[in-house]
Amino acid sequence: MIIINVINQVDQNIILYIFNHLRTPILDDIMTFFSSIGDYFSIWIIICILLMISKKYRTVGFIVAMVLLTNTIIGELILKNAIGRVRPYDALNLDIVIKQLSSYSMPSGHALSSFSVAFVVLYLVKQWKIYVPVLILAIAITLSRVYLSVHYPTDVLLSVLIAFIVSTVAIKIGKKKGLINGKY
Repeated sequence: MIIINVINQVDQNIILYIFNHLRTPILDDIMTFFSSIGDYFSIWIIICILLMISKKYRTVGFIVAMVLLTNTIIGELILKNAIGRVRPYDALNLDIVIKQLSSYSMPSGHALSSFSVAFVVLYLVKQWKIYVPVLILAIAITLSRVYLSVHYPTDVLLSVLIAFIVSTVAIKIGKKKGLINGKY
Protein backbone atom coordinates (compact mmCIF):
# COMPACT_ATOMS: atom_id res chain seq x y z
CA MET A 1 0.00 0.00 0.00
CA ILE A 2 2.94 2.34 0.65
CA ILE A 3 4.11 2.15 -2.96
CA ILE A 4 0.65 3.10 -4.20
CA ASN A 5 0.71 6.15 -1.93
CA VAL A 6 4.16 7.14 -3.24
CA ILE A 7 3.03 6.71 -6.86
CA ASN A 8 -0.12 8.71 -6.17
CA GLN A 9 1.91 11.50 -4.54
CA VAL A 10 4.34 11.67 -7.48
CA ASP A 11 1.39 11.71 -9.91
CA GLN A 12 -0.25 14.54 -7.99
CA ASN A 13 3.00 16.52 -7.81
CA ILE A 14 3.46 16.25 -11.58
CA ILE A 15 -0.12 17.37 -12.25
CA LEU A 16 0.23 20.30 -9.84
CA TYR A 17 3.56 21.32 -11.37
CA ILE A 18 2.08 21.33 -14.87
CA PHE A 19 -1.02 23.15 -13.68
CA ASN A 20 0.89 25.81 -11.75
CA HIS A 21 3.97 26.32 -13.95
CA LEU A 22 3.42 25.16 -17.53
CA ARG A 23 -0.15 26.14 -18.36
CA THR A 24 -0.57 28.99 -20.84
CA PRO A 25 -3.56 30.06 -22.97
CA ILE A 26 -1.76 29.02 -26.17
CA LEU A 27 -0.80 25.60 -24.80
CA ASP A 28 -4.35 25.21 -23.42
CA ASP A 29 -5.69 25.68 -26.97
CA ILE A 30 -3.13 23.34 -28.54
CA MET A 31 -3.66 20.60 -25.97
CA THR A 32 -7.44 20.98 -26.10
CA PHE A 33 -7.24 20.51 -29.87
CA PHE A 34 -5.16 17.33 -29.60
CA SER A 35 -7.36 15.98 -26.85
CA SER A 36 -10.52 16.66 -28.85
CA ILE A 37 -9.36 14.81 -31.96
CA GLY A 38 -8.87 11.77 -29.74
CA ASP A 39 -12.43 12.01 -28.36
CA TYR A 40 -14.54 8.90 -29.04
CA PHE A 41 -11.51 7.40 -30.81
CA SER A 42 -12.62 9.45 -33.83
CA ILE A 43 -9.23 10.09 -35.44
CA TRP A 44 -8.22 6.45 -34.90
CA ILE A 45 -11.46 5.12 -36.40
CA ILE A 46 -10.89 7.35 -39.43
CA ILE A 47 -7.31 6.08 -39.78
CA CYS A 48 -8.53 2.51 -39.34
CA ILE A 49 -11.11 2.97 -42.10
CA LEU A 50 -8.54 4.58 -44.40
CA LEU A 51 -6.21 1.63 -43.83
CA MET A 52 -9.01 -0.86 -44.56
CA ILE A 53 -10.00 0.98 -47.73
CA SER A 54 -6.44 0.72 -49.03
CA LYS A 55 -5.74 -2.62 -50.66
CA LYS A 56 -2.10 -2.47 -49.55
CA TYR A 57 -2.89 -1.74 -45.88
CA ARG A 58 -6.20 -3.60 -45.49
CA THR A 59 -4.70 -6.24 -43.19
CA VAL A 60 -3.12 -3.52 -41.05
CA GLY A 61 -6.53 -1.83 -40.83
CA PHE A 62 -8.21 -5.02 -39.64
CA ILE A 63 -5.49 -5.64 -37.04
CA VAL A 64 -5.89 -2.04 -35.85
CA ALA A 65 -9.67 -2.53 -35.61
CA MET A 66 -9.23 -5.73 -33.55
CA VAL A 67 -6.75 -4.07 -31.19
CA LEU A 68 -8.94 -0.96 -30.80
CA LEU A 69 -12.00 -3.06 -29.99
CA THR A 70 -10.09 -5.32 -27.58
CA ASN A 71 -8.52 -2.38 -25.77
CA THR A 72 -11.84 -0.53 -25.55
CA ILE A 73 -13.34 -3.55 -23.80
CA ILE A 74 -10.32 -4.01 -21.53
CA GLY A 75 -9.82 -0.32 -20.71
CA GLU A 76 -13.18 1.40 -20.85
CA LEU A 77 -15.50 -1.40 -19.80
CA ILE A 78 -13.40 -3.44 -17.38
CA LEU A 79 -10.38 -1.64 -15.91
CA LYS A 80 -11.79 1.89 -15.54
CA ASN A 81 -14.65 0.62 -13.41
CA ALA A 82 -12.59 -1.97 -11.54
CA ILE A 83 -9.87 0.54 -10.59
CA GLY A 84 -12.20 3.49 -10.03
CA ARG A 85 -9.47 6.13 -9.84
CA VAL A 86 -10.76 9.66 -9.42
CA ARG A 87 -9.60 12.11 -12.06
CA PRO A 88 -6.79 14.51 -11.10
CA TYR A 89 -8.88 17.66 -11.45
CA ASP A 90 -11.43 16.24 -9.00
CA ALA A 91 -8.87 14.87 -6.56
CA LEU A 92 -6.90 18.13 -6.54
CA ASN A 93 -9.87 20.50 -6.98
CA LEU A 94 -8.51 22.07 -10.19
CA ASP A 95 -10.38 24.18 -12.71
CA ILE A 96 -9.98 22.70 -16.17
CA VAL A 97 -10.42 24.17 -19.65
CA ILE A 98 -12.35 21.23 -21.08
CA LYS A 99 -15.65 19.67 -20.11
CA GLN A 100 -15.54 17.60 -16.93
CA LEU A 101 -15.86 13.87 -17.48
CA SER A 102 -18.10 11.37 -15.73
CA SER A 103 -15.84 8.33 -16.07
CA TYR A 104 -12.84 7.29 -14.02
CA SER A 105 -9.24 8.17 -14.75
CA MET A 106 -7.29 4.91 -15.10
CA PRO A 107 -6.58 3.80 -17.77
CA SER A 108 -6.74 6.63 -20.28
CA GLY A 109 -8.97 5.75 -23.21
CA HIS A 110 -7.27 8.39 -25.35
CA ALA A 111 -3.79 6.98 -24.66
CA LEU A 112 -5.00 3.41 -25.02
CA SER A 113 -6.59 3.99 -28.42
CA SER A 114 -3.74 6.21 -29.62
CA PHE A 115 -1.03 3.69 -28.86
CA SER A 116 -3.14 0.75 -30.00
CA VAL A 117 -3.03 2.22 -33.48
CA ALA A 118 0.53 3.57 -33.19
CA PHE A 119 2.08 0.25 -32.14
CA VAL A 120 0.36 -1.75 -34.89
CA VAL A 121 1.23 0.81 -37.56
CA LEU A 122 4.78 1.20 -36.25
CA TYR A 123 5.32 -2.55 -36.34
CA LEU A 124 3.58 -3.38 -39.63
CA VAL A 125 4.01 -0.35 -41.91
CA LYS A 126 7.46 0.23 -43.34
CA GLN A 127 6.69 3.69 -44.74
CA TRP A 128 7.97 6.33 -42.31
CA LYS A 129 5.63 8.90 -43.89
CA ILE A 130 2.79 6.88 -42.38
CA TYR A 131 4.13 5.60 -39.06
CA VAL A 132 5.96 8.76 -37.93
CA PRO A 133 2.87 11.05 -38.10
CA VAL A 134 0.75 8.36 -36.41
CA LEU A 135 3.30 8.04 -33.59
CA ILE A 136 3.61 11.83 -33.17
CA LEU A 137 -0.17 12.16 -33.06
CA ALA A 138 -0.43 9.38 -30.45
CA ILE A 139 2.18 11.08 -28.28
CA ALA A 140 0.51 14.51 -28.63
CA ILE A 141 -2.94 13.19 -27.73
CA THR A 142 -1.56 11.24 -24.78
CA LEU A 143 0.44 14.18 -23.40
CA SER A 144 -2.56 16.47 -23.81
CA ARG A 145 -4.54 14.37 -21.34
CA VAL A 146 -1.95 14.84 -18.59
CA TYR A 147 -1.49 18.53 -19.44
CA LEU A 148 -5.26 19.10 -19.19
CA SER A 149 -5.36 17.40 -15.73
CA VAL A 150 -7.81 14.69 -16.80
CA HIS A 151 -5.25 11.88 -16.37
CA TYR A 152 -2.31 11.19 -14.13
CA PRO A 153 1.00 10.17 -15.74
CA THR A 154 0.56 6.59 -14.49
CA ASP A 155 -2.88 6.44 -16.13
CA VAL A 156 -1.31 7.02 -19.52
CA LEU A 157 1.72 4.80 -18.79
CA LEU A 158 -0.59 1.89 -17.93
CA SER A 159 -2.54 2.60 -21.11
CA VAL A 160 0.60 2.54 -23.26
CA LEU A 161 1.66 -0.74 -21.62
CA ILE A 162 -1.75 -2.35 -22.26
CA ALA A 163 -1.71 -1.09 -25.85
CA PHE A 164 1.76 -2.56 -26.36
CA ILE A 165 0.79 -5.96 -24.93
CA VAL A 166 -2.49 -6.27 -26.85
CA SER A 167 -0.90 -5.01 -30.09
CA THR A 168 1.98 -7.47 -29.75
CA VAL A 169 -0.38 -10.37 -29.07
CA ALA A 170 -2.63 -9.41 -32.00
CA ILE A 171 0.35 -9.21 -34.37
CA LYS A 172 1.67 -12.59 -33.17
CA ILE A 173 -1.77 -14.16 -33.68
CA GLY A 174 -1.97 -12.53 -37.12
CA LYS A 175 1.42 -13.98 -38.06
CA LYS A 176 0.55 -17.41 -36.69
CA LYS A 177 -2.71 -17.46 -38.67
CA GLY A 178 -0.86 -16.37 -41.82
CA LEU A 179 -2.61 -13.00 -42.02
CA ILE A 180 0.62 -11.04 -41.63
CA ASN A 181 3.68 -11.77 -43.69
CA GLY A 182 6.20 -9.00 -43.13
CA LYS A 183 5.84 -5.24 -43.29
CA TYR A 184 3.55 -3.47 -45.73
